Amino acid sequence: MNKKFILGALSLFLLAGCGNSTDNTKNDSTTDEDATTTVDESGGAQSTAEITDADGAVTKAELEEENGKITSITIDQIDKDGNSKKELGDDYNMKEASSIGKEWYEQVKYLEQFIIDNGIDAVKLDSDGYAENEDLKSGCTINLKDIMEAVNEANAKNESK
Repeated sequence: MNKKFILGALSLFLLAGCGNSTDNTKNDSTTDEDATTTVDESGGAQSTAEITDADGAVTKAELEEENGKITSITIDQIDKDGNSKKELGDDYNMKEASSIGKEWYEQVKYLEQFIIDNGIDAVKLDSDGYAENEDLKSGCTINLKDIMEAVNEANAKNESK
């Protein structure tokens, strides 16, 4: 609960503190998408995007960019009951089922750092939504389809500013 509050407060702070430009979109398709971008005077941009799947689970991506380079990224998935996979941590119990022995939050942390180090374009997915890049697969074997859809949506909002 504390992390949700902190994430919400941080998002609100970023939106309020850097409120030079705001863009909200809604896309009516099989998934709902919602994205917001703010740009500060120094050229930094912050954006968020949410993708809602057919089961009501929400995938969130928050990006911060400076001079066209991602400097920070936060990814999370919230189930229809409001449970955050990051907040569940080890209680999500993915480690035993994971071929690399890592929990969901550990794999997403690896993905976040991979994107910061290599850029979004370095994340290549197969037709089922899993990473093709061996470096990425060594630390992240979860399905990335919805995650990368949210990341790309947030990034597209940054690029349009």
